[in-house]
Amino acid sequence: MLIERLAEMYAHWGNAGPRSESSRHREQTISSVHQFFQAIEDASEDRKQLFTQSQQSRRKAMKLAYLLLASESEPAAIRDAFLRSGLLSEGQRGTRADVLIWLSGTTAVARGMHPYIAFLIMTSFFGPETAEKEFLWLRERSIATEVKLEEYIVPGDLTDYIEEAIQEPMKLQRTMRIAGMPLAASAFSGCSLYYIEKILALVGPVGAFILSEMMESARKRLVSDEISTAQQAFIDLYSQEKAEGFESEGSYHNEAEARESSNLPDPDLIRTATNIVMAAEAKVLKATLSSMSDNEIASLLRCIEALAHERLLSLISPGRQKRVLGVIQKIGDRPSSPVLRDAQLFAQKLLATYAPKNLKPGETLSIPDEVRGLISSLLSRE
Repeated sequence: MLIERLAEMYAHWGNAGPRSESSRHREQTISSVHQFFQAIEDASEDRKQLFTQSQQSRRKAMKLAYLLLASESEPAAIRDAFLRSGLLSEGQRGTRADVLIWLSGTTAVARGMHPYIAFLIMTSFFGPETAEKEFLWLRERSIATEVKLEEYIVPGDLTDYIEEAIQEPMKLQRTMRIAGMPLAASAFSGCSLYYIEKILALVGPVGAFILSEMMESARKRLVSDEISTAQQAFIDLYSQEKAEGFESEGSYHNEAEARESSNLPDPDLIRTATNIVMAAEAKVLKATLSSMSDNEIASLLRCIEALAHERLLSLISPGRQKRVLGVIQKIGDRPSSPVLRDAQLFAQKLLATYAPKNLKPGETLSIPDEVRGLISSLLSRE
């Protein structure tokens, strides 16, 4: 994911230009990234606290980052603000590389990524050696600030599946990636600490901290019935993963035949649909989801990466989240419609939301170029 983020930044902004190689400059920038990371964590419940941080910041890019996040700006608005600030202009070539660090971190946080992930994206700009050093720092910090979960058990069949799944950790990890952190955390939040510890051991200290934090949050937000629904949805996903794995080993002769028979999307389709969800403005995306049925939203979830699950689910009410998870549970092992069709239906509804009611013939839709290109790419697929 970090490689993809850096590639996107390079493709969008071109060569960042030289960065000052003085050790003092590097240490100062990394120190500022640490401060930014801590401030984002401290303001997790109220982003308006970041206005104070902006007043205390001397770095222009850092000050702008705090202001944009305190204002809860959309990712597209953040990119536009950095452009209009002049910090990325050709005349600022000497600091362009450093400014991209703040742009990438601010955009990541605005997209709803965990502060740990935003931190790793920002420090990866300094190269493999520094990125590895900062990852180890974050790893030690994760261990030192471990979230202490109390015993809380919601009766269900998930523990039986986990007992089996930990014998095949690769399948369990794949299911967690498919489900996404929000769903996985909601499901695991009702398991005994014995099984939670085994799950956390699979994802490493950094992943364990993020997952534990989300489980603690899920326990505060969800009632037992909602956790039970999440558990059943995770069971269904794991059963599907297991069934597909068995069929691919015993029944299929090549990958193309397997994809066609099991109706699995190709990676490029998933990536395109995910980018649309992440790039669309929140208010437009929310309006689009309100025009979709629970079945359509459930189908859309299987068209996108786990990265986009959290953003999509955060835009619908908790009650509707529960209904969507219920639909996923009823779908079972086999999807009822082609994934491409589901993704294209979503893209068409998104276009309809962007279109004003009084659109005149020949009038161009007011839609960001990035979103327009992604939708065009998706709708042209056959």
